[in-house]
Amino acid sequence: MMTFRFLTHIDMVAGNGLFRTIPAFLRERRFQKPAFLVDAGFARSSLWLEVEKLLRAEFGKDFWFHLNPGAAEPTYDSLRDTLQVFRKNIHDVIVGVGGGSCMDTAKAVAALQTNHGDPLDYRGFDKLQVPGVPTVLVPTTAGTGSEAAFNASFVDLKSNRKMGINGRYMFPTWAMLDGEATVTCPYGPALSAGVDALVHTLEGFACKQRNPMSDMLVRKAFTLLVNALPSLKTDPKNLTHRLDLLLGAHLGGMIQMNSGSGVAAAISYPLSVYYKVPHGIGGGMFCPDVIKFNIDAGFTLYSELAPLIGLGSSDASAETKARLVLSHIKNLWHILEVPSKLSVFGIGPEQFDNVLKVMGTQQAAFDQNPVPFTIEEHLAIFLKPFILNG
Repeated sequence: MMTFRFLTHIDMVAGNGLFRTIPAFLRERRFQKPAFLVDAGFARSSLWLEVEKLLRAEFGKDFWFHLNPGAAEPTYDSLRDTLQVFRKNIHDVIVGVGGGSCMDTAKAVAALQTNHGDPLDYRGFDKLQVPGVPTVLVPTTAGTGSEAAFNASFVDLKSNRKMGINGRYMFPTWAMLDGEATVTCPYGPALSAGVDALVHTLEGFACKQRNPMSDMLVRKAFTLLVNALPSLKTDPKNLTHRLDLLLGAHLGGMIQMNSGSGVAAAISYPLSVYYKVPHGIGGGMFCPDVIKFNIDAGFTLYSELAPLIGLGSSDASAETKARLVLSHIKNLWHILEVPSKLSVFGIGPEQFDNVLKVMGTQQAAFDQNPVPFTIEEHLAIFLKPFILNG
């Protein structure tokens, strides 16, 4: 048996309709002064307006909330601004209600209530000295898995790099998964989130740091996500599928935290910072080609996912089943209308050299791929179809 470590520290509750009960959830845990960080888009939903009334009835003037602007990539500057608001008010629990950016900000704000100083002081891993204020995270998109992880990503505008605040004191205290809370999310952000969750899962299955525990979670997350993702198009108000997406994304967050991410996600990070490509779409766009690259090089572990969704006969070769999984993902991307060219985001041939340049920081992440993938030998060839032929 191999020796490995698997990190988790989450008290999670899941069920459709749970968000409506959050006033009682907080009161039962003896909180008296809850503060909410709420995505601006979700704050206009009828669900939030209903829950806000319940919170005001339960906590009166001791309840307050602040709107998260909903920027695709939160920065240390935006974190600093939000932190200043929260430090001026009294609260004993912080509830983040929104997508990955909102939840990352809520975790960081909670941690920096008790770890004083500037957010930039805490870049890296385990620089927080003491636990932060208790947190509850309620995802309104099913994608990042931030509510399951000890990471929070922010862009340092001076260096144009994502440099997170990470470590044991960045875990949220509770996660609340409610499919109803995701229904009002527009298709574009919902698609980006769902694709991101599947990329986390697939890359976590291939990364060198994968382990038996993460592999077990991959199998469940993959099944949940692949079966539920089409409903974003065909049946967007299906709460059963919405909750399945949240559960799959939650597992995806645990997988990524423990096994790492791969080439597709690594390519997506600079594109999101420099060209505002939504991170989930960026990773999703490249994911099928990364899988093909790996299969062509002899890595066929994806074959183990085929039986989970009814692909391939029992006597089919590992390569055949791996390619069936790849074909299924490509077809799913077609159904969901995942972009396949960077020209959709205004990135054309004239940007090709600069795109290669901004990828220069990603070799460490590329090294997590199960077969060699280097900036010098592979990146330009890999990216050409997405830019020069688009």
